[in-house]
Amino acid sequence: MITGYFDAVITLNDHHLAKAGLTERRSEAVAAVRSAVERIAGAGWIDVEAQSYPPELPGWVILYRRGRGEKPDTPAWRKLRHQVEQTATDALMAAGAPF
Repeated sequence: MITGYFDAVITLNDHHLAKAGLTERRSEAVAAVRSAVERIAGAGWIDVEAQSYPPELPGWVILYRRGRGEKPDTPAWRKLRHQVEQTATDALMAAGAPF
């Protein structure tokens, strides 16, 4: 269900890192999320950063039509954004899991 190729900006907040047990391992969290999201069919430029911001702010995952800076808001793109959010969350939890 890819509507087209996409770019993404993903911001990992302190609460994301804490939930996964990665507060002190920011670079590991960033690498895990980037790697997982890059494997989604249609992924292009994937920017992942760990930064502090109020947890109530929306938009920890923002998708763009690849190379255009457009942020489509259709049911298909919302579904894709949810897939990216779930992939990022799963990657965080896996990176923070005990060995």
